[in-house]
Amino acid sequence: MDELLYYLVVFVATIISVFVLGVIAGFSPTLYIAQVAISSKSKRSASYTFSLTAGVVAAILALIILFQIFHLDTLLLFINTTVKAVTVSVIFNVLVGLGFIFGGFWYLRHPTLPKPKENMRSAKRAGGLLGVFGLGFLRTITSISGLTATYIAGNIISSLSTGAVERLVYTIIFLAATIVPFMVITEYMRKNPDRLIALTQRIRNTLKQINYRLIVGVTAIILGSSIIIINVMMALFY
Repeated sequence: MDELLYYLVVFVATIISVFVLGVIAGFSPTLYIAQVAISSKSKRSASYTFSLTAGVVAAILALIILFQIFHLDTLLLFINTTVKAVTVSVIFNVLVGLGFIFGGFWYLRHPTLPKPKENMRSAKRAGGLLGVFGLGFLRTITSISGLTATYIAGNIISSLSTGAVERLVYTIIFLAATIVPFMVITEYMRKNPDRLIALTQRIRNTLKQINYRLIVGVTAIILGSSIIIINVMMALFY
């Protein structure tokens, strides 16, 4: 009975954690503002929204599969020696850490929020729905918040899953959470478009004042450094 209760607590806690991380992974003020902009002006808003969210999901799916594959527990299933598995895992995680550090410094050097309308117009010229899909994919797969949340979620799912079914459930919940904000925007746009447009502008002004990119940049550098230190220590003492 105690074991069952423990399992249920861990299962529920993991679902909540994965869901929250999914929302963070898909978080992109640029894409949210772009979605509002295109929904207010395009007759094909539903198609563009679908393409945008599909790009986000494709990017997150690619990242979470990559991070789970190179998790040590997964590598041990395919590599015949622990030393080789640890080596591959450490090398991969060090590269990830370096990527976070590089991305963090890039955010610090580019503190201003990109203009979503220009991005959306460029995406349309690049190929309509395919261009919008590419915008969602590239913005997400290069987002520090997306990489960070997906990296953490991938490690949680790999560490706490007891089987393929459980891992699949966690992954689906994580992916679903990434598009929740887009669905909320779509529904709100249908009911109160003028209010949402005004709210979007206020949020954009607030982000300029807060400069969340500075916060994300510093966090990414700290996280990247921590990942490198932990993995180097693991390689030395495993």
